[in-house]
Order: sequence, then structure tokens, then C-alpha cells
Amino acid sequence: MDNNFKNIKHSLTTKITLGFIIVISIIGVFVFSSYCYYTNKFAKQAQMDLAGDCAETAANFLHHAPLAKFVASGKNDLYKVYFSALSVICRNFGLEYIYVYIPDFKNNTLTIVYDIDGKSKSNIKNRDLGTVVPWHFTKAEKETFYGKKNKSITETNNQFGHVITKYATVYNTKNEPVALVGADLSSDKIKHKIMVNFIIGLAFIILCLSAIYLLLIIYLRQVFLKPVMLISSRMKNFIVENKPGHEPIKLNSNDELASMADSFNRMAADINSYVQKISDTQMETIFSLAKLAQSRDDDTGKHLERVQQYCYVLTEKLSQDSPYSDLIDFNFINNIVNASALHDIGKVGISDLILLKPGKLTEEEFAEIKKHTVLGAQTLKEVHSKFGNNSFIEMGMIIANYHHERWDGRGYPTGLKGEEIPLAARIMAIADVYDALGTKRVYKDAFSQEKCIAIIQEGRGTQFDPIIVDAFLEITDKFYRIRQDMED
Repeated sequence: MDNNFKNIKHSLTTKITLGFIIVISIIGVFVFSSYCYYTNKFAKQAQMDLAGDCAETAANFLHHAPLAKFVASGKNDLYKVYFSALSVICRNFGLEYIYVYIPDFKNNTLTIVYDIDGKSKSNIKNRDLGTVVPWHFTKAEKETFYGKKNKSITETNNQFGHVITKYATVYNTKNEPVALVGADLSSDKIKHKIMVNFIIGLAFIILCLSAIYLLLIIYLRQVFLKPVMLISSRMKNFIVENKPGHEPIKLNSNDELASMADSFNRMAADINSYVQKISDTQMETIFSLAKLAQSRDDDTGKHLERVQQYCYVLTEKLSQDSPYSDLIDFNFINNIVNASALHDIGKVGISDLILLKPGKLTEEEFAEIKKHTVLGAQTLKEVHSKFGNNSFIEMGMIIANYHHERWDGRGYPTGLKGEEIPLAARIMAIADVYDALGTKRVYKDAFSQEKCIAIIQEGRGTQFDPIIVDAFLEITDKFYRIRQDMED
């Protein structure tokens, strides 16, 4: 039954896909052929309209211009103003040439006023102001000059290249025709335009066909493959990668796959709940053991709780805008908050005579109490080796072992220096010292907020990482709020 269903589904999918491809391809060929016909037919006319607009624009600009005076007296500042404007028209609209001349139909000559080469942006050689040129006037030139509309295309191929031309009439102050403006466009640009339109059309058709085919694939995936892929992916996370899914599978269908997804959702929810309970129990147990070890120090109070909050706000600040932002993610913040409670767990191995001594420690006693870092790290290492990979315990080992190291290398137990000290331990160092300064101990009273800040700032670059100190100085108000809210 299952094999038959698979074969039927595969056959239907193949037939639907091929049918869509054939129909879409036929429609695409028809549309593309129509598009090519349209662009080839009207591309030249579009360029002619452009040339006509350019000629009209130039003629309107030269309306009332003293063209005869320019020919009689030569170039002056006003002549140059008109020359610059015509050059701008020529350049901006990609004309090959734009020229202005006074025709003499009786003698078949014309007198040049402007003859601008679009490539060199200057007058054509031997066609400067006042030059008289023998000319065989076309019907289009004569009709345009005398105000008749001419829709024909003037196309020439000579020493000036293969061009198409449109004309416009320049009028004097009495609205009498005095000159003609000619605008030339290269026929190569028309061919280029046709080719560009062809490529654009082909690309558009291919894009449309691809989009339609993609939509077809998406539809088939939604109907046949997505439910199976979702369920398979979640099962892989549970069974292979041991990653419970956080969101249930939602299917809008009302079939066997939807029923399977619902069953899986219930199973996932039960497992997630069970895993969360185990995780909470583990965290509570570990924190209780850390609290028990810390309780041997008779004046620690809520030290662990405060340190956790200090680590949280300081790490969050570093994650937002600091050179360490790339190293800090959600897991890092979550681990350091939880693992910070383990920083002094090694004190369980230190004698009460030393740990609870109210006076100053001797060198031998201080050397003994330093061992709590190594004892804590070794204890957590044994836990880690027995119970497998756990990033929380790994960070606890790091914090326990290195939170008394100094930036200048004069800390303990190993004398690491600078960034050799793990980042979590550098963060923990400031949180631990701030809490020690701000709380009452058997050997001292609690320092004021200002003095706590001053001492940590004084240790910038010697005892503490300068970057972390700078972040601390920006959020001292948060530290103080935590200190007040969780005061012993």
C-alpha cells in the first residue's frame, strides 16, 4: 500500500510538473515573439521621436535668436551661450550631431550657424559660423521649413556616418522661418536599442518562467514534502542531535500526516517538560552545593545571588557594544550567570581556621587559601569527566580556576596575563571584587559606592581588563541597584 502511494504521488508530481512546463513554455514563446515584433517595429520610431523632441527643444530655445547678426558680425558672448546650450542638448540626449543653418533654397546653399559634433562637443571642421555649403535639400527639410508636418524618416549614410535626422524650424521675432535645426541620431544606437530590448525581453521571459516554475515547486513541496520534512527534521533533532524542538509542528491539513504531527507535538512537549524539570533540579542542586560551600564563610550572605546579577548586567553590556561582542551570545550569558555561583566552590577544601580567621592571614595561610581556585576547578573537572560534555560545567571550571588572575600577570594560581585569562574569568573578577568591597566582612566595613568604583577604576589595566572596567563604569548605577535590592 505504501509503495503504491509513493509511486502514485511520484507519477502525479511528474505529470503536473511537465504539464506546467509545456504550457508555460508555449505561452512564453508566444509572448516573447510578440514582444520582439513590437520592439523591432517601434524602436526606430521611438528614436525618431527623440530626435524630433531634441530638434524642437533646440528650435524653441533659439526662438528670437539673432542668427543673421551672428553670421554678419561673428561670434560673441551671446553666441557662445547658445552654443553651450545646444552642446548640453547634444550631450544629454546622445545625439551624433546637432546643427543650425540658414537655407537658401533658390541657390541650393546653406549658411552654417552651428554644427556641433556630439563626440567632440565642438563645431565640425570646415563647418564653422558663416560657412556657405552647397546643399541638395530634401523634401523633409523644405516641408519642415515652411511649416508642413513631415512624418517620413530621413536616413543618410555618408562621411558623417549612418544617421537618421529630424528637423525643426527656428522663427524670428515676426514668427517668420529663418533657419532649420537638425538633430542626428546614430542608427547604431537604434540597433543597440533593439538588441537591448531583445535581451531584456528574453531575460524577463526567462525570469517569469523560472518564477512560475518555482511557484509550482513550492506548491508541490507544501502539499507533499513539507509535512514530512518538518517531522523528519524534528525527529533528527531529538534522536540524532539530541535537540528538542521548541515550537510545535503546525499543519493545516486534516489527514494522516497532521495526526502524526499532533502525536509528535505531544511527545515533544512531554519530553521538553521532563528535560526542563531535570535541568531545573540539576541547577538547584548545584546552586545548593555552592551555597553550602559558601556558607562556611560566615559573612557571605547573598554573595552568590548578587554576583550572578553583576555578571549578567556586565556581560550583557559587553555583548552590545565592545570588542568582545562577537564572543558573547545568549549561551555565554546564560552559562556565566549560572556558573558564577561555582567560583568559590573550592573553599570547601580550606580549613575553617584559615577561612574564618578574623585577622590578617600569614603568608603560609594565604598560600593555602589560594588553593581554593585549583580545588574548585579539579572538583568540577571530575564532575565533567563523569557526566559528559556540559558547557555550563566547563565555564564553571574556568571561572573557579582563573577568577583571581590579574591583567598584569601578578594573580594566582597560574599568573596568566592579559587576554590569556579567559573572558568569563575576567568578568567574574570585577563582579567578585565589587561585591567584596561593597559588603561587610569580619575584617572590614562595607565601602561606599564611590569608593568601590574608585578602587575598581584604579585597578584598570593592572588588576582588571581595561575594556571590562570601561563597561562597568557605564553601568555602575545597575550594580548599585542590585547591591541595594539584595543587601544582606
